[in-house]
Parts: sequence; C-alpha cells; structure tokens
Amino acid sequence: MLPKTNKVALITKKGFSDSFSIVNNEIPKPKDNEVLIKIDYVGLNRCDLYFAAGYYLPFENYPNVSGFEASGTVIEFSNQELNNSNNLKVGDKVSVIYTCDHRKYGTFAEYAVFPINCIVKNNQLVSQKDISANWISFLTAYFSLVEFAQIKKGDYVIITAGSAGTSLAGIAIAKFFGAHTIVTSRNGNKKQQILDYGADYFVSLDNDDLVQKTLEITNGKGANIIFDSIGGPNAQKLFESSSQFGKIVFYGSMDHSGPTPLPIAIGLKNYLTIKVLNTNEYLYQPEFNKKAVEFLNTNFHHFKSIVGREFIGIDSLVDALKYLETGDLFGKVVVKVNQ
Repeated sequence: MLPKTNKVALITKKGFSDSFSIVNNEIPKPKDNEVLIKIDYVGLNRCDLYFAAGYYLPFENYPNVSGFEASGTVIEFSNQELNNSNNLKVGDKVSVIYTCDHRKYGTFAEYAVFPINCIVKNNQLVSQKDISANWISFLTAYFSLVEFAQIKKGDYVIITAGSAGTSLAGIAIAKFFGAHTIVTSRNGNKKQQILDYGADYFVSLDNDDLVQKTLEITNGKGANIIFDSIGGPNAQKLFESSSQFGKIVFYGSMDHSGPTPLPIAIGLKNYLTIKVLNTNEYLYQPEFNKKAVEFLNTNFHHFKSIVGREFIGIDSLVDALKYLETGDLFGKVVVKVNQ
C-alpha cells in the first residue's frame, strides 16, 4: 500500500543549498517506458549544487526536480509489456544512473519515476546505502583511469583532493588494477583516513613538494597517470610530476584562484596526453556505458565504501546539502530516505 503523499526536494530558485525546498506532492504514475521507484538512499554530489546554480542544463521554469543518483526498490512498471521485456521485477533493488533529463527526472524524493534505461539492478553483495553513493564517483574514475588512461599494474597514479568521494573511487580502482597511488590533500588533517582507505603514499600540499616527493617515490620517473579535480595555477606541479608518456585527466575545477596552465614545452618534452573529462562524453555512448556499468556493478563489493556521512530522512536533505557545501568532507554524503 503506497502512502498518500510523497515528499520531494525541489529547486525553487537559482542558487546553491538555499535553493532547495521540501514539498508534498502526489506519487507519480509511470508512463511510457517509465518505472516507479521507492527511493531508499540518495547520494549527494557537487553537481546537485551546480545544477541548482544553473551551471548545467538551464530550466525554463521553477520549481524543478533535483537529485542525480539513488538506490531504491522497483514498485511499478508503466505496463505489463515493459515488465515482461527486461530483467527487472517488482521488489528488485536498483540504482538510478544519471543518464536521464534532469529537468524532468530527479532522485530527491520518497517516490519517483525514471525511464527504464536509467535503472540498473544492484549487485546484491553491496548495501543500498553504499551503492547509492557509488555511481557518479566510480563512473568518473573508471572512464578516466580505465578507458582513457589505460591503467595497468605497476603504474604510479597521482590522485588529488584525496578525501573526496571520487578521489576515493580513484584509489579503489587504481588498487584493483595493481597500480600505486600517490594521494594529495591540502594539509595532513585527513592523512590517516586516506592511508587507511588504501592510498600507498600521502602528500600534503601545504608541507611537501609534490614534484620532489613524486620523483622520490617513482625513482625519478614521475607519475604515469594524474587524476585531478582541482585545476588552477598549482596544476603546473602536476605537469612537472608526470612521467614520459604520462596521461593527465582534469575532471574538475575546484581552484578558482586563477587559470589552469598548459605548459606546452613540458607536454612536448614528455609526450604527455592531456584530457579534460566530462563523464557524459562516455556515459551517453552505449558501448562505453554498458561496459562501465557491467564492470563496476560486478566489482563494487571488492571496493571499500566511500560513504563519509549519513543523514536520516528526506527532511534532512537540505541540511545535508549545506554540509556538502562546506567542502570539509571525507567521502560522500548520503541521505536515508525510506526504511
């Protein structure tokens, strides 16, 4: 028996965490190729805030739905034909992959409908809590390290912003492939947590010289792969830390203090390959999407949880977004929506 009301977090104005409001709506009825999902947990991401701020797809009207990833339970299919034509059934534990139009579909709700091609049946060895945080972070790390950089055993990988959820996912994937991880953070406050998660080496950017430390660790060769979400003027050090034939992935731009340099001379000297990665580049190509989702869903139980903090109840979602906005985190933030 479904409840009569459905709490939903809507974006009511342009902004960041202050733009979200919890309202009561009706439970939507699935149409066409849609599935009704009872949301168990939602994972929070910076893209939730950037979407509300208008950095991504512009919306024409307010309010707008919100939320990019979640775990949940299949409640209803739009029709029997859809039910019979796929490997899902009512009661299955699933994840929402963020390939749908976010002006129309959002995970921040107690119940929500999604196109069936956005739904993945979950690895049963992983909890709904943990898997709700995984997809955006691990897809970003997978496409960067596996598809682009072709990571292999013995590679040295620099991973910046080491306490962030996607950085932890990068550590997990790098270790899965037998690579060595050199993980940075601004200071040493989270050093032990990062090392406990699986980092091989830790570098404090406030106290250590990244280039010198990298050359020491790699016997003078430099890092084969660099996985960076910060950018900005200090990215010069990343170029100087790279090995010959190194590959550098910029997937974020957290440092707004100045432009990110592109030292052509270093790139030419060391035969560097540089990529600015938006996960959608791969995610909306079916062959890459299918390969990544199958690999990750098969192996999620081999990776440590990247959940850092849990909030309880959809009414706590705005507070969770405010906490996310502070930036002083270890791992991902999740909200438990339903029992």
